[in-house]
Amino acid sequence: MGNKKALIAGASGLIGKTLLMELLDSGYYNEIEIWVRKPLGIIYQNLKEKIIDFSKINEIGTIEAVHFFCCLGTTIKKTKSREAFRIVDYNYVFESAKIASKSSCSKFFVISSLGADSKSNNFYLRTKGEMEEAVKSLSIKSVFILRPSLLLGKRDEFRFGEWLAKWIMTLLEPLFIMGLKKYKGIKVSIIARAMIRLAKSESIGSTILESDKIQEIGKL
Repeated sequence: MGNKKALIAGASGLIGKTLLMELLDSGYYNEIEIWVRKPLGIIYQNLKEKIIDFSKINEIGTIEAVHFFCCLGTTIKKTKSREAFRIVDYNYVFESAKIASKSSCSKFFVISSLGADSKSNNFYLRTKGEMEEAVKSLSIKSVFILRPSLLLGKRDEFRFGEWLAKWIMTLLEPLFIMGLKKYKGIKVSIIARAMIRLAKSESIGSTILESDKIQEIGKL
């Protein structure tokens, strides 16, 4: 394995926290560093926690991590404005990727969204698409862009819209076959395991993984 260090930005979120626990259990990395806004209260021998002011992320220099997992993301409902949402889901993510590109980081992972498209009329999907294009433009050996569908997992806060969508998805479960498979809800644990397996791969260049492909890899 050698001396491998992983970095997770946004380890307090649904995907980030699940990924963190999976990485700690995997034993694949000698050290795991997490960037969070406030302490998580998780203590492991090889875990290093850094409290980050993400509004100043562009002031961070190079990092030692060989793999950077960017799990930053929010919602317009939470930020109260499109501008604030874009700062998190575009600016912070792109700045994270720029840090990876100027460091010795060989793999960069980012969580996008199913339907992401820089030319979309939908603000959320357009922002995600523009973020993807910005990240792909950088010089990083391997970039993995994951586009999950509806996330299935236990959040710290209750989101009625998400709960309703999950309920509808359950009713429509039999319809998610063939070309519709990528729209099926996906467990965050599956996403985390898929990222770990991709981290061990020899892939080079930019790879976009739709939700059904993530599901396939995460279940191997």
